[in-house]
Amino acid sequence: MDMAPERTRRCFAVLILIAGGCFASDTSMDRATLRGLKAVKVVVDPLGSELEREGLDANRLRDRTEQKLRDAGIKIDNDVNEFIGLNVSFAQAGKKVLSIKKGPYSLTIGLGVYQVAVLTRDMATKTVVETWGVEKTASASARGLDRDVSNAVDDLVDQLVKAYLSVNPR
Repeated sequence: MDMAPERTRRCFAVLILIAGGCFASDTSMDRATLRGLKAVKVVVDPLGSELEREGLDANRLRDRTEQKLRDAGIKIDNDVNEFIGLNVSFAQAGKKVLSIKKGPYSLTIGLGVYQVAVLTRDMATKTVVETWGVEKTASASARGLDRDVSNAVDDLVDQLVKAYLSVNPR
């Protein structure tokens, strides 16, 4: 019996968990970058055809995120440079492209605040960087995909609101 596919799946799952911990950033220093932020726009990365086929809708996720932010008193303005980036991706083991319907699949949902930053050594050099961010990993089947992603996004937006309000009290 060939154990390579099982070993590959286990290694892949461990890598996802490790990566999820490497990129999440909600420290006091990261929260400080939210101080004075007056407005943001919300950008949802393309979901990919597999996730869209299963019913996920980037516009719906953006609208839901914007509404939660508005409810918390955070202004939405599509003309500002600062933005909230939302990314939803799923992992597949092996070389063969699999249908998401065969799930469960490991999902990574990331939410970050992106702002313009200037290099202190060269004030003419500007770039856009993630100054605050969190990620969540989840397992979902096709049947529960929309619900699981929506719940994870809600949790991440709640965490952003808490971080924002900690440095921008009402």
